[in-house]
Amino acid sequence: MTRKTSSAAARLRWLGQRLSKVFSSLVEGFWWPPVALLVVAIYWFSVASGIPLPSEPTVEKYGVYGDSFGRLTSLFTALGFGGLVITLLLQQRQIRTQAEAAKLHRQKEEKGRYEEILFRLLDIYRQTLSEVRVGEATGRDVLRKALEKVDAGIVEDGVNGLPRDLQGKWDSDALTDDDLQRIDYLHFRNFKIVATEINPQARLVDTFEVLLEHMVSGAPDHLLIKAYKDLVFAQITFLECRYFFLVALSHPSRGRLRDLLARTGFFDRISRSQIHRLHRDMYKEYWGLAIEQRETPASIPMPPGRIKRAMRSHKAAGGVPKTTYTPLGVRQSQKAVEKMENDGGK
Repeated sequence: MTRKTSSAAARLRWLGQRLSKVFSSLVEGFWWPPVALLVVAIYWFSVASGIPLPSEPTVEKYGVYGDSFGRLTSLFTALGFGGLVITLLLQQRQIRTQAEAAKLHRQKEEKGRYEEILFRLLDIYRQTLSEVRVGEATGRDVLRKALEKVDAGIVEDGVNGLPRDLQGKWDSDALTDDDLQRIDYLHFRNFKIVATEINPQARLVDTFEVLLEHMVSGAPDHLLIKAYKDLVFAQITFLECRYFFLVALSHPSRGRLRDLLARTGFFDRISRSQIHRLHRDMYKEYWGLAIEQRETPASIPMPPGRIKRAMRSHKAAGGVPKTTYTPLGVRQSQKAVEKMENDGGK
């Protein structure tokens, strides 16, 4: 296709779009029927004025005079048909407007019902979490203690990660059959320890499943749920993230939980929490889903090399570089405790 042909096609498309817009504005505005009637009236008056009156008051002459208005009769017949078309267009526009209004009203109602149920389930989840109790611990303390027991158990058993020799072979993809059997033993011990120590709270896990199910399956088709997902996950702490992950990892009966965690994008959030690499590998191997480890953003927006150079420069100038900072409130509390101990000693 030459440049000239392409330019002509572009002009034709532009002209078609302009005509379409003009026609659409005419149909939607409907300001033109009164103007059209006015033009017809003027035309009828001009035509009628140009027809001479009969010279003799006879039936034949008046008949000829009446036949002279035949063109006007055809015109008014066409106008009547045009009026019918206009009426149909008006009715079509009214029906379309009513349908759009009904659709918007229905979407608003569906959104309201979805939000009402979602927030109610979120409140129920919070209430359920607060009612969790094991011994003296309640709420999130129960989850924290369970996670601490898991960490302590796998460390005590020496199965909290791959040995250095196995890790090197794993990274270089040079594992032997014996190496794979050693890794299977690590997996076996982790499954036993996690399943025992995590102590799943069935009521809490079930409530969390219902919340996730409604969040993804209860949303209307026209609604974008990303904002609702961000809102719900913002209420879930890293303790809960890791707890639900370990429940999904270690309990085969929690297939629904694993499915919901994948469908809701929960793993995009759980990857920010502290998950053992061995557990991520186990989840990928046994449940078929890889959990990517995201890098934690630096706490200070300065490159490490720049910080080291600043430390050396400060030390060379006679200062004492400090790498940590104790909050003022903590220091004041420590001083108060020291003062009380000194006063008690006296």
